[in-house]
Amino acid sequence: MRKVTVFSKLAAVMLAAVMTVSVGAWGNVTVLGAQEKGQYGKLSYDVDKPVELETGEVSFQVEKVKNKNCYFTFTLAETSKVEITSHIESERSANFSWKLQSVYSDKLCSKSVGELDAVDAGTYYVVFSCTPNDLGDDQVLTISFKTTSWGFGKGVDGKTTDNPIPLTIGEDCKININEKYAARYTKFTLENDTVFTLQGNMAQNFSAGSMQVYNEKGTNITSEAAGMSELKLAKYGEWSEAYKITLKAGTYFLGVSWRGHMSSSDFTFRTEIFKETDNTPPAKPTKLVYKAGTTKVTGNGEKNATVFVRVGDKIYTGNISGKGTFSVKTAKLVKGDVVYVWVMDKALNQGKYSKVTVK
Repeated sequence: MRKVTVFSKLAAVMLAAVMTVSVGAWGNVTVLGAQEKGQYGKLSYDVDKPVELETGEVSFQVEKVKNKNCYFTFTLAETSKVEITSHIESERSANFSWKLQSVYSDKLCSKSVGELDAVDAGTYYVVFSCTPNDLGDDQVLTISFKTTSWGFGKGVDGKTTDNPIPLTIGEDCKININEKYAARYTKFTLENDTVFTLQGNMAQNFSAGSMQVYNEKGTNITSEAAGMSELKLAKYGEWSEAYKITLKAGTYFLGVSWRGHMSSSDFTFRTEIFKETDNTPPAKPTKLVYKAGTTKVTGNGEKNATVFVRVGDKIYTGNISGKGTFSVKTAKLVKGDVVYVWVMDKALNQGKYSKVTVK
């Protein structure tokens, strides 16, 4: 369950109300009877004294209350669908109006969130209006809160990292979409530290869209890789800015998310290597063989790299095979010769040398 935090705010005077938390399966309400005193905690209307709740249902025993607005807040770790419902239970008929006014993105409740099907990660505030006329101790108000992630999680067809769409750098990747709100992920692996360019294009109208880079654990590293929180899409039908993304060698996911009103559309993104760099020096050569009276030094090193052998003031070179072995021809080795052997890869990274003495 996702944990949320609920705040309350004093509207006119402090509300004398008591509550109990009964978190269960979505759609099933557990209500403690009003006679079970001591089972309810106080509902705070002080924004500085938040009440922490978990996703699920929370019941409040309602006492005599005048007209008030109640303020709550919750935090989303990722873009999610948000559902908030409420209802009154009572042993007798009572006139009690409890209405969700809106969800806001700021603490002052001035910036309303228009759609709850795809609320971005962040902290939000909720306003309920309460209009009771005839209240009794037996009345119980239940508020249900549920969030469903549409980012990382279980799913198919590129909706999650469990089943991503393959990405080939240098080739356009096209995704057909028929959802108002959605996210798609592609998986790619870099053998070396790489800088590449990335662009995206949404074929039909959308209200907002962006691209993000994730590591294997599903952590958004866009700010680290590109120096910005998100890679924004351009107007529909136009290519976005060409972003330069710097990544270490490894496996990653490229995600795209959008809000729009298309029944069916294509999203296309393209990537290409801008500059490829290998900053990792080769390891020291191993399994060196150097015998007095012979004219070669053999051993193992990084595949397809260049190996250097220094004997006295002479330097000899050779190529390391695809199997990682080498044999470098030298002048005749004699007892007491000091031999240095090191490797340089194709990116001109030079590794540390191994030093041996011929016996």
